[in-house]
Amino acid sequence: MINFSRRRLVIGTAGILAAGISSQMLGGVLTRLAYAAPPLASAVRMPASFMTLSAQLTGMDKLEPHLAQALYSWLHQSQNNAQLDSQLDTLSALITAHRGVVGDDLHQLLAQQPAELTQLYQQLVSGWYLGVVGQPGSQKCIGFENIVSYQLLKNNLLPPSYAPGEPNFWVNKPAAPQQNSTEVMAHG
Repeated sequence: MINFSRRRLVIGTAGILAAGISSQMLGGVLTRLAYAAPPLASAVRMPASFMTLSAQLTGMDKLEPHLAQALYSWLHQSQNNAQLDSQLDTLSALITAHRGVVGDDLHQLLAQQPAELTQLYQQLVSGWYLGVVGQPGSQKCIGFENIVSYQLLKNNLLPPSYAPGEPNFWVNKPAAPQQNSTEVMAHG
Protein backbone atom coordinates (compact mmCIF):
# COMPACT_ATOMS: atom_id res chain seq x y z
CA MET A 1 0.00 0.00 0.00
CA ILE A 2 1.20 3.49 -0.84
CA ASN A 3 1.45 5.84 2.11
CA PHE A 4 0.70 9.49 1.23
CA SER A 5 1.20 12.31 3.61
CA ARG A 6 -0.94 15.42 3.28
CA ARG A 7 2.12 17.40 2.25
CA ARG A 8 2.92 14.99 -0.63
CA LEU A 9 -0.71 14.97 -1.73
CA VAL A 10 -0.91 18.78 -1.79
CA ILE A 11 2.46 19.17 -3.57
CA GLY A 12 1.58 16.47 -6.13
CA THR A 13 -1.86 17.99 -6.81
CA ALA A 14 -0.37 21.48 -7.12
CA GLY A 15 2.26 20.16 -9.54
CA ILE A 16 -0.37 18.50 -11.72
CA LEU A 17 -2.51 21.65 -11.72
CA ALA A 18 0.50 23.83 -12.58
CA ALA A 19 1.48 21.52 -15.43
CA GLY A 20 -2.08 21.54 -16.80
CA ILE A 21 -2.43 25.31 -16.58
CA SER A 22 0.96 25.97 -18.15
CA SER A 23 0.26 23.57 -21.02
CA GLN A 24 -3.08 25.32 -21.66
CA MET A 25 -1.41 28.73 -21.61
CA LEU A 26 1.44 27.60 -23.85
CA GLY A 27 -0.99 25.96 -26.27
CA GLY A 28 -3.06 29.16 -26.44
CA VAL A 29 0.02 31.31 -27.02
CA LEU A 30 1.29 29.00 -29.77
CA THR A 31 -2.13 28.94 -31.43
CA ARG A 32 -2.35 32.75 -31.39
CA LEU A 33 1.17 33.00 -32.80
CA ALA A 34 0.33 30.55 -35.58
CA TYR A 35 -2.76 32.50 -36.63
CA ALA A 36 -1.00 35.84 -36.27
CA ALA A 37 2.00 34.78 -38.37
CA PRO A 38 2.51 36.87 -41.49
CA PRO A 39 2.05 35.16 -44.84
CA LEU A 40 5.01 33.29 -46.23
CA ALA A 41 7.58 35.44 -47.91
CA SER A 42 7.42 33.15 -50.93
CA ALA A 43 3.73 33.93 -51.49
CA VAL A 44 3.61 36.54 -54.23
CA ARG A 45 0.51 38.18 -55.62
CA MET A 46 -0.84 36.05 -58.42
CA PRO A 47 -2.47 37.85 -61.37
CA ALA A 48 -5.94 36.75 -62.50
CA SER A 49 -4.50 36.01 -65.94
CA PHE A 50 -2.56 33.11 -64.37
CA MET A 51 -5.79 31.34 -63.44
CA THR A 52 -7.24 32.06 -66.90
CA LEU A 53 -4.20 30.51 -68.60
CA SER A 54 -4.25 27.57 -66.19
CA ALA A 55 -7.91 26.92 -67.00
CA GLN A 56 -7.03 26.98 -70.71
CA LEU A 57 -4.20 24.47 -70.23
CA THR A 58 -6.08 22.07 -67.95
CA GLY A 59 -9.59 22.38 -69.36
CA MET A 60 -10.90 22.79 -65.80
CA ASP A 61 -12.96 25.76 -64.68
CA LYS A 62 -12.37 25.34 -60.95
CA LEU A 63 -8.74 24.89 -59.98
CA GLU A 64 -7.29 24.46 -56.49
CA PRO A 65 -6.24 27.96 -55.29
CA HIS A 66 -3.50 26.68 -52.95
CA LEU A 67 -1.87 24.72 -55.75
CA ALA A 68 -2.19 27.75 -58.04
CA GLN A 69 -0.46 29.96 -55.48
CA ALA A 70 2.31 27.39 -54.91
CA LEU A 71 2.88 27.00 -58.64
CA TYR A 72 2.88 30.73 -59.33
CA SER A 73 5.18 31.42 -56.35
CA TRP A 74 7.62 28.79 -57.56
CA LEU A 75 7.56 30.20 -61.09
CA HIS A 76 8.06 33.70 -59.72
CA GLN A 77 11.11 32.58 -57.74
CA SER A 78 12.66 30.49 -60.49
CA GLN A 79 12.00 32.81 -63.47
CA ASN A 80 13.06 36.33 -64.27
CA ASN A 81 10.36 38.11 -62.24
CA ALA A 82 10.00 41.01 -64.67
CA GLN A 83 9.33 38.73 -67.63
CA LEU A 84 7.11 36.05 -66.01
CA ASP A 85 3.79 37.87 -66.32
CA SER A 86 4.48 38.94 -69.90
CA GLN A 87 5.47 35.36 -70.80
CA LEU A 88 2.24 34.11 -69.20
CA ASP A 89 0.27 36.62 -71.28
CA THR A 90 2.13 35.60 -74.46
CA LEU A 91 1.47 31.90 -73.80
CA SER A 92 -2.19 32.61 -73.07
CA ALA A 93 -2.54 34.56 -76.34
CA LEU A 94 -0.88 31.71 -78.25
CA ILE A 95 -3.18 29.08 -76.71
CA THR A 96 -6.24 31.28 -77.35
CA ALA A 97 -5.26 31.92 -80.98
CA HIS A 98 -4.80 28.18 -81.58
CA ARG A 99 -7.72 26.91 -79.50
CA GLY A 100 -8.33 23.72 -81.50
CA VAL A 101 -4.69 22.66 -81.59
CA VAL A 102 -3.97 19.79 -79.20
CA GLY A 103 -1.56 16.88 -78.71
CA ASP A 104 1.35 16.57 -81.13
CA ASP A 105 0.19 19.57 -83.15
CA LEU A 106 0.36 21.74 -80.02
CA HIS A 107 3.85 20.43 -79.24
CA GLN A 108 4.96 21.25 -82.80
CA LEU A 109 3.49 24.74 -82.44
CA LEU A 110 5.32 25.24 -79.13
CA ALA A 111 8.58 23.96 -80.67
CA GLN A 112 8.41 26.91 -83.09
CA GLN A 113 8.19 29.39 -80.18
CA PRO A 114 11.04 30.80 -78.07
CA ALA A 115 12.53 28.21 -75.69
CA GLU A 116 11.41 30.18 -72.61
CA LEU A 117 7.77 29.93 -73.70
CA THR A 118 8.00 26.19 -74.32
CA GLN A 119 9.69 25.70 -70.96
CA LEU A 120 7.00 27.76 -69.22
CA TYR A 121 4.31 25.60 -70.84
CA GLN A 122 6.05 22.42 -69.64
CA GLN A 123 6.43 23.80 -66.11
CA LEU A 124 2.77 24.79 -65.94
CA VAL A 125 1.54 21.43 -67.20
CA SER A 126 3.88 19.53 -64.88
CA GLY A 127 2.87 21.65 -61.91
CA TRP A 128 -0.86 21.28 -62.49
CA TYR A 129 -0.98 17.64 -63.55
CA LEU A 130 1.88 16.10 -61.54
CA GLY A 131 2.36 18.55 -58.68
CA VAL A 132 6.09 18.56 -59.45
CA VAL A 133 8.14 21.53 -60.67
CA GLY A 134 11.79 22.05 -61.52
CA GLN A 135 14.43 20.31 -63.57
CA PRO A 136 15.45 16.68 -62.96
CA GLY A 137 17.73 16.55 -59.96
CA SER A 138 16.28 19.69 -58.39
CA GLN A 139 12.57 18.95 -58.54
CA LYS A 140 10.14 20.11 -55.89
CA CYS A 141 6.73 18.69 -55.02
CA ILE A 142 4.12 21.44 -54.65
CA GLY A 143 0.96 19.34 -54.55
CA PHE A 144 -0.41 15.82 -54.33
CA GLU A 145 -4.06 15.14 -53.66
CA ASN A 146 -5.23 18.38 -55.25
CA ILE A 147 -3.44 18.01 -58.59
CA VAL A 148 -5.45 18.07 -61.80
CA SER A 149 -4.79 14.45 -62.79
CA TYR A 150 -6.50 13.23 -59.59
CA GLN A 151 -9.35 15.72 -59.94
CA LEU A 152 -10.12 14.46 -63.45
CA LEU A 153 -10.26 10.83 -62.29
CA LYS A 154 -11.70 11.17 -58.78
CA ASN A 155 -15.11 9.74 -59.73
CA ASN A 156 -13.58 6.64 -61.33
CA LEU A 157 -10.60 5.68 -59.16
CA LEU A 158 -9.84 5.06 -55.51
CA PRO A 159 -8.51 7.99 -53.48
CA PRO A 160 -4.87 8.81 -54.34
CA SER A 161 -2.91 6.48 -52.06
CA TYR A 162 -1.30 3.09 -52.00
CA ALA A 163 -4.17 1.61 -49.97
CA PRO A 164 -6.61 -0.54 -51.97
CA GLY A 165 -9.51 -0.01 -49.55
CA GLU A 166 -11.26 2.45 -47.30
CA PRO A 167 -9.40 3.96 -44.31
CA ASN A 168 -8.35 1.30 -41.75
CA PHE A 169 -9.45 -1.53 -44.06
CA TRP A 170 -6.54 -3.66 -42.77
CA VAL A 171 -8.06 -3.80 -39.26
CA ASN A 172 -10.65 -6.40 -40.33
CA LYS A 173 -9.68 -9.91 -41.34
CA PRO A 174 -10.27 -10.42 -45.09
CA ALA A 175 -13.12 -12.67 -46.10
CA ALA A 176 -12.16 -16.14 -47.29
CA PRO A 177 -12.47 -16.55 -51.06
CA GLN A 178 -15.64 -18.34 -52.09
CA GLN A 179 -15.22 -21.58 -54.03
CA ASN A 180 -17.96 -22.81 -56.30
CA SER A 181 -19.13 -26.43 -56.12
CA THR A 182 -17.28 -27.58 -59.27
CA GLU A 183 -13.93 -26.48 -57.83
CA VAL A 184 -14.63 -28.31 -54.56
CA MET A 185 -15.54 -31.54 -56.42
CA ALA A 186 -12.45 -31.30 -58.64
CA HIS A 187 -10.15 -30.96 -55.62
CA GLY A 188 -12.03 -33.44 -53.39
